[in-house]
Amino acid sequence: MANDWRAAAGLSSAVALAVVSSLVLAPEALWGIAIVPAMIAAAFLFWGAARGSRIAIFVIVFAAVFLIDANFRNRDYADKAVDFQVLIKIGIWLLLTLVAIIHMRRWLVHILLPSNLPWLMFIAWIVFTATISPFPAYSAVTALSIFAYVIFSAFLFSSFGRTEIFIVTVMAITLFCIVSIVVYFAMPELGRFVFWLNDQRYVSSRMAGIAGSANNMGRLAAFGLILIILYASEIRRFHPLLLPISTAVLSVSLFLTNSRSAMAMVLALGAAALLLRRQRFHLLVLVSSAGLLAVVLLLPLEDGVLRLISRSGDIDEITSMTGRSSIWSAVPRLIEGREWTGFGYASSVFVLPQHEREVGFLTSHAHNIVLQLLLTTGWIGVALFCLSILSVGVRAAYLADRAVLILLSFVLLNGITESSAFGTVANVCSLAFAFAVTLPPEWKNDDDDCSY
Repeated sequence: MANDWRAAAGLSSAVALAVVSSLVLAPEALWGIAIVPAMIAAAFLFWGAARGSRIAIFVIVFAAVFLIDANFRNRDYADKAVDFQVLIKIGIWLLLTLVAIIHMRRWLVHILLPSNLPWLMFIAWIVFTATISPFPAYSAVTALSIFAYVIFSAFLFSSFGRTEIFIVTVMAITLFCIVSIVVYFAMPELGRFVFWLNDQRYVSSRMAGIAGSANNMGRLAAFGLILIILYASEIRRFHPLLLPISTAVLSVSLFLTNSRSAMAMVLALGAAALLLRRQRFHLLVLVSSAGLLAVVLLLPLEDGVLRLISRSGDIDEITSMTGRSSIWSAVPRLIEGREWTGFGYASSVFVLPQHEREVGFLTSHAHNIVLQLLLTTGWIGVALFCLSILSVGVRAAYLADRAVLILLSFVLLNGITESSAFGTVANVCSLAFAFAVTLPPEWKNDDDDCSY
């Protein structure tokens, strides 16, 4: 063992020397050389995880969560070329898949339950539609990302308690937000939301961090806060400083993004989590009904609350859902002739820009989870998704598993105005979906019991 560590240290030193040398001799080759230590680290993690090392597995969990929404560079809208960041993400997806396959005996039998059949078929359908996409290579890679997080989550929950998995997830999101806050102030061109108006480029005050956009950053911070609400006491027991530090960092990040939908999700799902914990289901229904009634009453107004929550002060920003209504009306027309299978998973990034005139502006996804699935996987995909949510949700409601209900609600609420879990590559909503459908039923409602 000592010889192995000495060999690893020597190899790592050689790689570090090569990277430093490249800065002097060939700066343009740095990215190519930098992938070598990443591959070495992945090899060590894979070897440890394959042997069942708890540390290696949770390091992989941390890395997978941290990288799921990470974006370390700016590039053109239509640029889908493979670069260093893409290679790193493909590497982590392959790592998740291989580790899960190696330990398949631990988890496969546990997910072969009748209530899981719809989401198993849904994931299989996503993979199938990638083969009929106009760009099958791109669609296959994006489908791999969804598949990887789902089966790796199945392995995790068959081997470890949900509490420790969620704590590692919160830690990874907290570090992501800390880095994003630093980038927000130190590198505005990367860390702030950039938009175009009348052919003019503007850098806004909204934080995008290293998530690529303010909305992505907002929903990531929101997801972390929701996990904190669900498992506050367990996080406090793990380390007394983790809870206040994580809560403060994630709250500041969410505020800086000025993401209205993410803020609303934290308020709504946080309240729901607290009510469900106290088994006040009737109050949850009452509050939800009051909220829906308030929306119905406020939407027709041209002044007041709606104008206040509009960033531009224009009421049309709210009534048109920031232009989303034009996309929603265009998608059903675009799908004609491909109603059952759609254009192929993740193909919206290529299909919608080709129909910019019909949509009204350039966009890469349908800004609604059902319409996105309709466009890319057809009515079959939509039906399987709905059945998946229904089967897992009914089981969770019967067992009073509030974590699953909140995770599913997170995916659906974000899916009202975004493509949520199934736009292109996996994001934090995809992770929420993977967690929700693979969490084992808790017959005794014990958070630390991971047995079926």
